[in-house]
Parts: sequence; C-alpha cells; structure tokens
Amino acid sequence: MAVWSLPCRSMLTAGSQPARPADFLAALPDEASASKGDAMEFPGDFCSVDSGYDAATWREAAKILQAAGLAATVHLPFVWVDIAALDQDVWEGSLRSVERAAHAMAPLQPRLAALHPANYATQTVLTAAPQAARPMALMALADRVVAAVKRLQAGPLGPVLGLENLEGLPLPLFQAVAEQADARVCFDFGHALSDGADPVEAFKSLRDRVVGCHLHDARAGKAHLPLGEGDLDLGSAKAALATFDGPVVLEIEGHCEESLARLLTAL
Repeated sequence: MAVWSLPCRSMLTAGSQPARPADFLAALPDEASASKGDAMEFPGDFCSVDSGYDAATWREAAKILQAAGLAATVHLPFVWVDIAALDQDVWEGSLRSVERAAHAMAPLQPRLAALHPANYATQTVLTAAPQAARPMALMALADRVVAAVKRLQAGPLGPVLGLENLEGLPLPLFQAVAEQADARVCFDFGHALSDGADPVEAFKSLRDRVVGCHLHDARAGKAHLPLGEGDLDLGSAKAALATFDGPVVLEIEGHCEESLARLLTAL
C-alpha cells in the first residue's frame, strides 16, 4: 500500500518565506499530530537558504515525526542548482549543494529523496535551441546527469535517491539516463501529463525502477493542480498505484487536504 506524503507547511511563514529553524521545530509537532497523511515532505533547498537547517535541526524534526508516527520524504535542492550544467564550476557547485543537503537531512531517514535532472534554466535553453542542435545538446546534458547521479548514489541518501522526470525531457532519453546511471526513479504523473505523455503508460514502462512518485493534476503546460482540476484520469492512476507500496507525494500548489480526501475516497 502506498505511503501518502503531504508537504510540510511549518517550514514557511505566513508570507511564504522560509521559517527560521527554531520556529519550524516549534510549529512542527502540531502539524505532525494533525496530519492526515502517512509521511511529510521537506524541501532540501532550505538547507542552502539557511545554515540553521543542519543535521541537528533535522535530528529534532525526525524525533517529532517519530512521535507522531510519520515517515519522511525529501526533495533535494533544485531551485538554484543544476546537475545537468555544462559549465564545470556550476555543475560542481550544484553537486556540492545537493550533497550538503543530503548529509544534513539524512537523520530523517526519508523513504524518498527526489532529484531534478535539470534546472529551469537548462530547460529554457533547450526549448529555445534550434531543432538541429537539440540531439547533441541533450546527449551532453545527459552525460552530466549520469555522472552526478552516480556520485550522489554513493552518499547517505543513495538508497532512496529517485531521479524525477521533468517536462521537456523526452521519456526515451530519461529512461536511457536512468539505465546508464542504474538509477531509481521518482515518477511524476503531473509532469508526464503536462508534457503530453500518457502518465499511466509511462509509469508502467518505468515501474521496475520507481522508488517513489509525485502526484498532482495537470493539463498541457500546467502542472501541480489539485486533483480533479486537470486532465489526469484519477481512476487509471489509482489502478496503476494499487500495488505500489512506496511513497507518493502530493505535490499540489496550495493546501492538498481536499485532494487527499478525494484520492482516498477513490482508493
């Protein structure tokens, strides 16, 4: 049976800014005890934003989750890093940032550590590149991702590392990268759907590698919608996940309790 993970809200202030680590830890017990999910999702980017989000903070967070009977999932840094960067300094700095977050968050013992294979900047460059130049550019970027994944697999979150499919990354290329790196996958239903693919068939094609999933509704060019507000066939997604016993993160903009209720009713 799937482990349903909801995004942590205690890490944000009322103004949607990162909360101070002490304030986060003070608010987390109430959120954890009231959670309707099985796990809680934490963003690794905060480890780069505030040095206070270190291993000591995450050890305290782990104790709070354990007391509430919750597991954890994490999303490794992706906002300011790019493990597909062709610039060597950017690539190396990005890897160090991801590695630092992985070491800091290891005390959570997460069930999933999702990893973006590229930053939005790289996706934008690829979109704007002449069609004739795209194949060689994609191959060069893929080599960078493979090297990065292999290095991260040797780190503390290597066993639960899941390479995430993104919009604009052709599924055959994503599969080839995962196979070359012998990587496990975090399958994102909404990304596949917004990119024009059949998410259920894509999930099935990657099933043997899937360590966790991201679930949200989507339509062409727009993802992270509440369930029922996009084109996702929830019945088909439910059937595909029926025998999946890993973590499924509800990655929805805004509050996701209504989506979780709709999902659990469907299940």
